[in-house]
Amino acid sequence: MKIRGRITLEIAMKTIEDCQVAISSLLPDERELPQGLTSTIKCIDDKLTYELTYHVDNEKLLSVYNTIDDFIRNLKIIMESLSELRR
Repeated sequence: MKIRGRITLEIAMKTIEDCQVAISSLLPDERELPQGLTSTIKCIDDKLTYELTYHVDNEKLLSVYNTIDDFIRNLKIIMESLSELRR
């Protein structure tokens, strides 16, 4: 059975520049997503918007969760680094 869906995350960033730096850092990991997954990352004002669209077999649903987890972990590291740079 195929499962289809879309997950959207909006993350407030301190500045539009921080958002753009985050996107530049995150894009390389978004190039080779598992089959059936596509993502977009963009800045809207000072918010980073991440959208993951999926159309996968039921047994591949874990790859959706793993992709989101990887994104959040990477973003957390980027945000911590940006915060340290401001000190």
